[in-house]
Amino acid sequence: MYVAMLREMGRPRFELRRTVPREEGLGFEVLADLGADPGRVARFGRFGMSYAEELLEALAHLDLDPDSLDEAFAPFAPQGYSPSADRGKVWRRTVPTRVQEDEIRALHPFDRRRMAYLRSGEVNLSRIDEVNPKMFRGLVGKGRDEVEQLFLRMERELPLREARNYVHAILNLQRHFADLTARTMPEALDPDCLDEAFMREFCAILGDPSFGRGLPTGPEAYLRRYALLHFDFDFPAADGFRRIYEDFMNDFRRLPPRPRPVQPERVRELFGLTMAEIRKMSRREFARVFRKKAMSMHPDKGGDHDAFVELLETYKRMIRGKSEG
Repeated sequence: MYVAMLREMGRPRFELRRTVPREEGLGFEVLADLGADPGRVARFGRFGMSYAEELLEALAHLDLDPDSLDEAFAPFAPQGYSPSADRGKVWRRTVPTRVQEDEIRALHPFDRRRMAYLRSGEVNLSRIDEVNPKMFRGLVGKGRDEVEQLFLRMERELPLREARNYVHAILNLQRHFADLTARTMPEALDPDCLDEAFMREFCAILGDPSFGRGLPTGPEAYLRRYALLHFDFDFPAADGFRRIYEDFMNDFRRLPPRPRPVQPERVRELFGLTMAEIRKMSRREFARVFRKKAMSMHPDKGGDHDAFVELLETYKRMIRGKSEG
């Protein structure tokens, strides 16, 4: 559930919507018209959020989660608002599961680049695959309309001086240039070539049927703001040398990608044993099990290469800390 902002005759209007499955993919349905001020139907009190009777009546026939309603109106809460009822938060899993990681990898690259820039301010996103996947979890399970409304809210915090850098990064314009300055000093590139690269990438997204899926009128209304940011704003002056220095220093500070967490289900499939059974084994006993499995799964004996590599990497991570015996 989310609050969508629309513009009619230059004035904002808000609707409460939720993502729903459609034949062509994830779409949305309108739950309530909130008028020009969503704060009119939401009250932010000391012990939580409450809502006007007219909104509750409009939603009465729906089986809605109250927490999801609070999350939808949270962006309109006063700055620093934190009700006492929310101070004892329920623990939630923070390490993505294998299914969640697959869903994150399936996200549209344009969405991942937008989220990465808005969270980091990094113009050079060539290493985006090394970013912790938790950064993108907020995009999983959302339809196109809900994703675009999320980015509209986030982009309101974007300084206008970063507008051109933002567009350059999220459309991956650097890939059209062999010059190394394309990654760190896009302001040094030929303006006409930049405009041409922008139009290629912009039209490619507009023509991508998977991107606009779920939007009745297509993605044009949401995407045209990027054309305005590209053509109406300039790169900030003398910013490139600072980024070159930061990239140089960050190469020494950057940590290696974190290994995937060991999944108990996958361990059972690989070794034929549960995690509990393996923990009880000594280092020598576990090594014996590994050698037997490695012999049967080796590619030279018809085994799958990727599964064999996964077996080896999993063994190396699980053997650490085991005592001899």
